[in-house]
Amino acid sequence: MGRVEELLAKQKQIEEDIKLAMEEERDAVVAEVREKIKRFNISATELKGLVKGRVTQKQVEDYLKRKGSIKDKPKAIAKRLVK
Repeated sequence: MGRVEELLAKQKQIEEDIKLAMEEERDAVVAEVREKIKRFNISATELKGLVKGRVTQKQVEDYLKRKGSIKDKPKAIAKRLVK
């Protein structure tokens, strides 16, 4: 096997190991989060608000694109109203 094929095989094995480890640790993490939610009396509404309140990188990039396109637009010439 060539070096690239060997590394790709190792990568595949490592990815499988990571997936297995995450599955094994998931239950413990969920139990810990549930325990903290009970301890701090966090409601489902609060959790929903926390998730909705976060701004993602994609949202920032979209905003900057829109903001940039507004700057690049030529300004409309105001029409005079004659009375």
